[in-house]
Amino acid sequence: MLVHHYLEFYAQGSADAPCYSFNDTTLSYRETNACVNRLANGLLDLGVKQEQRVAILGENSLEHCLLFMAASKIGAVAVPLNYRLTATELAYIINDAEAQVLIVLDSMAETLAALRAHLSPSIHLITGSLSDSLHWAPWLESFPSTKPIIEVDQTAPYLQLYTSGTTGNPKGVIISHFNVVQLSTMGLLAAPKRVARGSAGIVVAPLFHIGGAGSAILGVCYGQHTLLHETFDPIKLLDDIENYPVGNVFMVPAMIMFLLQIPGIEKRDFSQLEIISYGASPISETVLAQAMAVFKCEFMQLYGMTETTGSVVSLLPSDHHRALAGKPELLRSCGKPMVGAEVKVVDAAGNSVAANEVGEIWIKSDTNMMRYHNLPEATAKDLTDGWVHTGDAGYLDAEGYLYLKDRIKDMVVSGGENIYPVEVENALAKHDAIADVAVIGIPDDKFGEALLAVVVLKPGSSLTAEEMVEFCRDKIAGYKIPRRLEIVTELPRNPSGKILKKNLREPYWQNAERAIG
Repeated sequence: MLVHHYLEFYAQGSADAPCYSFNDTTLSYRETNACVNRLANGLLDLGVKQEQRVAILGENSLEHCLLFMAASKIGAVAVPLNYRLTATELAYIINDAEAQVLIVLDSMAETLAALRAHLSPSIHLITGSLSDSLHWAPWLESFPSTKPIIEVDQTAPYLQLYTSGTTGNPKGVIISHFNVVQLSTMGLLAAPKRVARGSAGIVVAPLFHIGGAGSAILGVCYGQHTLLHETFDPIKLLDDIENYPVGNVFMVPAMIMFLLQIPGIEKRDFSQLEIISYGASPISETVLAQAMAVFKCEFMQLYGMTETTGSVVSLLPSDHHRALAGKPELLRSCGKPMVGAEVKVVDAAGNSVAANEVGEIWIKSDTNMMRYHNLPEATAKDLTDGWVHTGDAGYLDAEGYLYLKDRIKDMVVSGGENIYPVEVENALAKHDAIADVAVIGIPDDKFGEALLAVVVLKPGSSLTAEEMVEFCRDKIAGYKIPRRLEIVTELPRNPSGKILKKNLREPYWQNAERAIG
């Protein structure tokens, strides 16, 4: 089975049912399928062949969703780009993916202006500008809405999502049709209540993340009406939950906390909402109790990563009820493996460790990625006999619940965004006043973790947090810029010269249950 088969099934059996809504536009399943066919035929006309990449740049949009389905129909690979990145960062990804086509939304005109000089002359550029030869609306309408006949294998690449790498450059995670179809089955079976055809779901997570892309695609797999939000707008989110038959929504805890602070939220009607799924960081007992009282629905925590095509471990609603009934430590757990997934904790040699013993978390699932794009060494390092090495340190308790303790890799998760400190350190090292630098994650009530730059200054130099932020603005994406600065005389290092980040983090995490946000 291929991803677009779901769309075609509902376009026949539920043709007039709403498929996607975005701003003031709603497309039925029939209309969505017709638009997807036009885009698929258009991409074929541009010479896009199977397994070639089509990138898209912009905030969440209908264009993204159409591309996800059109790529499936012709065997192309969709590459949604992180619109928060700088032109230099985007150029690296586009060129690394060897994208044949780049679709740029109107909101990215300024970024595109800086990006053009970095693009291959052979790339086809589709924009919303009349000054470009490939103007999205008339270009799309010029192609027939008939289905292209292309044979695609279910094991073929389908999505390529970029995740930050420990070497400083992002890695392209290749996900197949089979991975997504298996994720659909796993999610359906893991849900405490099966998703009903015709119900509505809201997507607020960015579509360049597996959480956003996965939610937008699975909405079609389940025959749902997907309400797509351009960005996280708390008032619009609450309005849509009230005004549509929204049964589910995925958020990070920071979003839930933000919603709870909105005046009058307790007076709203959320009676149709069945479950809120959350991930990227745990939820506190206080926030959970308040959220359950306000939304009057179930909660489920999800754990996974881009390399596993999303969630493969879940903390079920029943676990949340147990937590509030006297077992609050469960809220620090990710839960148990979903159907078909296996989790083990291993030592440095790859041997499984005993219950409650900390090691690296490995995951085996039919949703595990195919490989990293053009990185055979990195693939071999992170995939062993079908097991994905998560880079997270944790343990399994006697009941089989998975707990995170720290990160073997130095990634920081801030507000649901994955940040590798080496990227930030490379940018800060270019500052004339900085002699040495280490970036770590420290506890933050709102975002789970926040970035702290620990800096050694050159003799006679000075630096403020404000100056540091300003220096970084054109070098790295805004969410990667540390807002906190600590100036020290030297950084702790081991005999081989490696910075001991554990020593730097320790004072900030000593009163926390785990050294991870």
